[in-house]
Amino acid sequence: MTAVSFFRMHEALLNRQNYAEVFRATLANIQSSGLRLDSVRSCLAIGPGGGEYEIEFVKHCAANVSKFLAVEPDHESLEHLRRSLKISLSGVKCQVFETRAQNWEGPSDRVDLILMFQSLYFFGAHERQELFKRMHNHWLTSGGYLAIASASRTKSPGNSQQIFDRLGTPCLPWKDIETDVQKAGFTKLYAYEMQGTLDLTNPDESLLRFYQYNGDRSATLEYVRDVIKELYPEGKPDAFDTMAIFKITN
Repeated sequence: MTAVSFFRMHEALLNRQNYAEVFRATLANIQSSGLRLDSVRSCLAIGPGGGEYEIEFVKHCAANVSKFLAVEPDHESLEHLRRSLKISLSGVKCQVFETRAQNWEGPSDRVDLILMFQSLYFFGAHERQELFKRMHNHWLTSGGYLAIASASRTKSPGNSQQIFDRLGTPCLPWKDIETDVQKAGFTKLYAYEMQGTLDLTNPDESLLRFYQYNGDRSATLEYVRDVIKELYPEGKPDAFDTMAIFKITN
């Protein structure tokens, strides 16, 4: 069996999406919405992978950031993140931690903004609720912000997330995320649903292993391929994600 790193598996998925284009349009929407993050000076990214989207968010929506922290458990992703930070945020003081957020003690000083883009899938319900409480009570400054991007419309027919139901790891519904964040003491300031496309025609090994890794790891690659063909006969499901920005209010 060929070993494929998580970074490569995830890249195989991203290369078949127009997520980068949709994400950039969302940043433009945030800028035109009137929501200002000029007061943000420090930022923490949780599970950013290679960091492409977190860096873009900071550059376009929180340009006054002078300190950037990141917690990322995948070594290859973390090395890519380090290189990207040196190039794209060269004037910003950056520090990365190779660990799971569940095991991390938190920042030594509170931060103004936390980013969680497509990383909540790796937290159980209790872990997620406890994480939001730690953010509110210990990690964020008074009036700090939390920005989340995660899948939405997960139960809609033809949605790209349906495959995880079949592989035994149903995708976290967006409404559950919002409920948990608001229970922790945050108020929603902004929300925007991003609609993109995903090309699953002729999936290669790296893409199949992405679904195997994030679903039933005992499933064969042929089984994953068959599920894709069954669920998405045209090979191009819709992909819905929601970006929301919350603020501490109590």
